[in-house]
Amino acid sequence: MPQTEKSHNLKRFYILFFTFILLLFQGYAASAAQSKSALLPPRVRINDQAVRAGLLYDLSTDTVVWNKNMHHTYPIASLTKMMVGLLVFEDIRAGKISWDTPIRVTPEATRVGGSMVGLKSGRSLCVEDLMKAALISSGNDATYLLSQYLGGTEKNFVYRMNRRAKQLGMASTGFSNATGMPARNSYNDNYSTPSDLLLLCREMLKYDKLLQITRMGESVISQSGKRIRLRNHNPLVVTYEEVDGLKTGFTNNAKFCLAATSEKNGRRMIAIALGVACRSVRNRFVGSILSQSYIALGMGSLDPKTSSAIAIKPKGTHSARDAETCHRVGKGDTLYSIAKQHGCSVEQLKSWNCLRGSEIHPGQKLRIHKNSGAICTLMPRPAQTTVIYYKVLPGDTLWKISKRYNGISVEKLIRLNRLKRASDLKAGDTVKIVLNLG
Repeated sequence: MPQTEKSHNLKRFYILFFTFILLLFQGYAASAAQSKSALLPPRVRINDQAVRAGLLYDLSTDTVVWNKNMHHTYPIASLTKMMVGLLVFEDIRAGKISWDTPIRVTPEATRVGGSMVGLKSGRSLCVEDLMKAALISSGNDATYLLSQYLGGTEKNFVYRMNRRAKQLGMASTGFSNATGMPARNSYNDNYSTPSDLLLLCREMLKYDKLLQITRMGESVISQSGKRIRLRNHNPLVVTYEEVDGLKTGFTNNAKFCLAATSEKNGRRMIAIALGVACRSVRNRFVGSILSQSYIALGMGSLDPKTSSAIAIKPKGTHSARDAETCHRVGKGDTLYSIAKQHGCSVEQLKSWNCLRGSEIHPGQKLRIHKNSGAICTLMPRPAQTTVIYYKVLPGDTLWKISKRYNGISVEKLIRLNRLKRASDLKAGDTVKIVLNLG
């Protein structure tokens, strides 16, 4: 082959080789850019006037998307129980206790006060049931009992809590008790910052069992054979498919607090809100910012569970028309007359102003939202029922059937089937079950 032809072929080979390398590099760069774009933190605009402090955190990008006073300390009420839960998980992992370890209820635990699940002195519960009582229903009695058992005394356990907080880098956190109950001197209330609480939440999320507990809307635990029904204080886990934790809190000083987490399409968010004046506002605020983060990522809002629907404005927690006005109560005014005057419902008035009853007095100022759906409106769906006819198997009891079909009680089964007592049930009988799905 002539030298010129060899030189020409070699030149063509180099051209093809470098073209291939260039295309390969461009493809890699495009793929990397696309991957990086997929991981960009969401950009959300948040009206945070309702909260004292808080943050929204994107775990995938390790980014705080929004924050307000995230390094300032505030009382945290029952968010304290997250640290108790973490230490229980760590003791189980270390083999010091197990989920089945029985703990006898002490007289001290029954006298704690505040939010209680009704533990009775002398009866026994396993660690798992006590954890459910503490994290789902915020039971002070269950939390105190765990701290007393694991620390010998609550005081010793609180020392462990403060030491673990420092190990996690929670430099602006302090605990004076295990429950989050107000201290005699408010200066000694348990306190933390949103940034410190984020460290605690991230550590807790290392334990899969945690979310299995905190995502439960309700549960039943056993106290020496006696049942205790638990209901989750965090309504977001009942409202949304993706929200699966973590903990609520309230005292007069801390006001309403919430640390919540959700996962949609593999993207986990953590939201923390401290010092909100009203429970419903706190819930709407946190649900809204979590939804907005997923909308900004192109994933759509949080999906409502079948029991409720939730409507959220995608551009912010308040719309431009959501002006808040004030109504001064006059002589002879009632909630009904005020609601009629402003075109809203009595329930909305109660929600906006954190009213439990209907009592108002002349001169009192009431908040009125011109656009009632501006932040986030919970709208119960019409109740739907499903009727099931279940054939009783050998060994079945009404209790087992009620557990199998979550949402119906033993008492209701007895009424529906006109049984005189639960023991009347026999294998081969057909039991009517009516489930409320909505």
